[in-house]
Formats: sequence, C-alpha cells, structure tokens
Amino acid sequence: MTENTKERTIEFLSDGHVIRGVLGVPDGDGPFPIVILGQGLAGLKEWTLPEVGAALIQVGIAALWFDYRNFGDSDGLPRDEVSHYGRLQDWHDAISYAASLPEVDVQKLGIWGTSLGGRDVLAVAAVDRRVKAVVSQTPLVKWMPALAARMAGFGTDVQRFSRELAVDRTKRTLAEAPCYVPVVKASGDTAKAAFIAGLSEGDKRNYSGRVTLQSYQPTTLIDIIPLIELISPTPVLFILAEQDFLPGQKEAYHAAKEPKSLVTIGGDHFGPYTVSKSDSIKATTDWFEKRFLAKSMY
Repeated sequence: MTENTKERTIEFLSDGHVIRGVLGVPDGDGPFPIVILGQGLAGLKEWTLPEVGAALIQVGIAALWFDYRNFGDSDGLPRDEVSHYGRLQDWHDAISYAASLPEVDVQKLGIWGTSLGGRDVLAVAAVDRRVKAVVSQTPLVKWMPALAARMAGFGTDVQRFSRELAVDRTKRTLAEAPCYVPVVKASGDTAKAAFIAGLSEGDKRNYSGRVTLQSYQPTTLIDIIPLIELISPTPVLFILAEQDFLPGQKEAYHAAKEPKSLVTIGGDHFGPYTVSKSDSIKATTDWFEKRFLAKSMY
C-alpha cells in the first residue's frame, strides 16, 4: 500500500461465521466508490488481491478483500472446505458490510472475482442490484462432473470420483473426519504448482495445501450461463486468458447482455497472477475508474 492509503482489518458475520478481511481507503474525504475482491477455489486473500486493491486505491477507489468461510483468517468448519453456496452468502454479506461503512458511496459499489470467484460474482450480480459494476476474471462457468473429477485428481474416472464423494459424505454424516485431497495434484497441475511455489512465506501463512474432497462436489450451480443474462443493466467486464482450459467462458460473455466488455490477456488460467498480472490489473482499474470516476456515468 502507498502512504496515501488508510488500511485496516475488518470482520463481519455471514451465516454466523466471522468473515475476516482487509479494507483499504484512499486518502482524502469520502465517500468513495468501493470494489470487493474475492479469490478462487482454495485461494486466500493474500494472493494477488492486495495488488489489485492497491491499484484501485491509487486511483481513488476503496477496496475490500476477504477470506471465504472455512479458509484463511475467517471462521468456519470443516477447515479448507469450499462451500459453494456459502461463498455466495459471504459475497452478499460483504456487500452489506461495505454498504454500511460511512466511507463508502453505495451507488458506486463493484465486485471482482477470479476463477471460482469469477463464477461467484456473475451469480451474485445476477440477483443483487446493489452491485453497480462487476469484473469476472477467468471464471469457472461450467462445474460439470467430468471437470470436477479432473480437478479433484481423478482424471477421467468420473464413476470412481462419484463413488468416493458418496462414501465420504456418508462417513461425515456419522461424525467421521472429512476426506482431504491436495490442492496441487500429482499430475496436470504444473501451472498451479508454479504459482504456489512463487508465493512468499507471508502469502502462504494460511495455506494448508489441501481441500476437502467435498469441495469438488458438483451442485445446482453446475452451469451459470442461464443467470448471466440477468446481470444487465449492471455493466460486466470479462477478463479471459488465451490458454485457459476452463470451458464456457466465451459462451458466458456472449450470453451477457449489454453493457459488457471483454479483455483477453496472455497465458493460461494462472496468467492473471503471473505473466499477465499487470495487464489484468490495468484492465480492472481502467474498468472501474471509467464506471465510477468518469464525469459521465454509464
């Protein structure tokens, strides 16, 4: 953060869980526009979000970034479990918290999410009209069983994946410990492994290297394309990576109604955090600056 920034830790409740994060506010008199930032599957608030927040704050937009329930500094059990519906509630409650702050202009409130967080912000913006602008970066649009099995480390064996999910769920109903799998799988996770390896020790202070198997359980959010056309008239920006392996991203962009924009950056799914980080941050900053600080609002 720059010396022209006021930064503090914050916390708020979501379904009884204490969600913890960081609020950065530009120097000067508010109220300020604000953008709420969230990471992806198993991602922590220390990963790239402070840099995105700093860029926004530099141009006069406040930023709030947080850990989802069950991760990082936030409460929730079991630890390191992606709660697909719970994350959405965390987003709604983060919006409620931000809107309660005297430093915030509630008519200029945006959300930004990446990867699984990119899916979340599309779903949230479709139903929460308090959101005035949204950026979805490399979103996970289609959570199909085949993709979930691959991401969980089962390769193409969807049947074994489904069986083990069912066995684990039964054990958990009988008060047994949840099954965990590595975040970085033994094969096929080269880009993710390189990204994790490049993080600082401070960035990894809450990183366990594992998630519960149930984190990969497909839900009724299996395909959010039908929700995307509901986002309009809220403006949406898609930031997509040229070599991303996730399906449905361009379909999602085409499903969105105006006003919408698309920025394509270099690299794979982790490109926005590595080789194209500066490009993705600039696209984000330019978008929100245009939407929230331009004299003629859209």
